Amino acid sequence: MIKYFFKTVWHFDAPPEKVWELIKDARSMPKWWPGVKRFEILSKERELQPGCLIQASVKGLTGDLNFELEVSKAVPCHEIVMLSRGDLMGQGVWTLTPDNGKTISTYIWEVTTTGKLMNAIGSVCKPVFIWNHNRVMTAGFKALKKRL
Repeated sequence: MIKYFFKTVWHFDAPPEKVWELIKDARSMPKWWPGVKRFEILSKERELQPGCLIQASVKGLTGDLNFELEVSKAVPCHEIVMLSRGDLMGQGVWTLTPDNGKTISTYIWEVTTTGKLMNAIGSVCKPVFIWNHNRVMTAGFKALKKRL
């Protein structure tokens, strides 16, 4: 398994409450976030709250990455923690920090890959996989900023 540590920081000209309103509606992400193919809430909870299960799929360079997310912590307008199982195993922590009427969004994603192909070529292609992750995150930032 290949380990990855990603830290993405975004700055929005909107308060955390407005940013939260968009990200808590996880089901709509595939409609506006390029690269996110599926983000389906499986549990009866329809918002991101502890215990919520989500089936996710993102477009990778070697094919789709499919994984299940379980929300382990959710503090509205501040933080969400999700555990990942499947093609990506690990944890993601997304925090929203107020900054004079604006928001600093920080996403920490610590995962390992479980797929045979990604693990076989991961040590050589890791920089390309990191580049692709950053590309998908940049597209998400631009789309979210536009929606705000």
